[in-house]
Amino acid sequence: MFTLSRDEVRELDRRAINAFGVPGVVLMENAGRGCAELLMRLNPERKPVVILCGPGNNGGDGFVIARHLDNHGWPVKVWLLADAKKLTADAAVNCGVAKASGLVGDQPSVLDGWVVDALFGTGLSRALEEPHATWVAGINASRCPVLAIDIPSGLDCDTGEPLGPTVKAAHTATFVAHKRGFINTASKSWTGEVHVIDIGAPRVLVDEYRQKTGDRPA
Repeated sequence: MFTLSRDEVRELDRRAINAFGVPGVVLMENAGRGCAELLMRLNPERKPVVILCGPGNNGGDGFVIARHLDNHGWPVKVWLLADAKKLTADAAVNCGVAKASGLVGDQPSVLDGWVVDALFGTGLSRALEEPHATWVAGINASRCPVLAIDIPSGLDCDTGEPLGPTVKAAHTATFVAHKRGFINTASKSWTGEVHVIDIGAPRVLVDEYRQKTGDRPA
């Protein structure tokens, strides 16, 4: 199985942007649109969607997802569980669009319908702290179906083991390839069904990593 480690994810993104000239905001747009299309297939009943966004690019993907769901008539709201001033540049762009579109609201007291976990991505390497640990507990207690973006928040990308409080997802929309930790069969309890989303990274670049990592042992 073709997999990427935490460092390889960072490296591939950096090379797509710097060596191939694909703007980061374009990669984010493609990622968010692909996730939205997946969620619309998973949620044909159009149940309400709550997207919980963190401060990094994972949160930025969440803002893009909200816009595309809204464009297709799905009921959706976004809650930013981070300081807006600390958003990455690309995430801030898409946060601004979501706010101007009326999609960003106050933090919910109750989760209902589908929940999108766009809190933290593959870069996380330590246990979640408050208030995010409490939010993860609330997500897991809600019994709502959860779509995790790239990786469930709290799960280690390289080992597939929880770093601490971790989101239990029914589905995970992961980008470019499975993550290294997904080889660990125990990760399935957290990821649910994994769907690989194309973010528009050049094929020649992706194939380089496919050839380098596809045959490595588990």
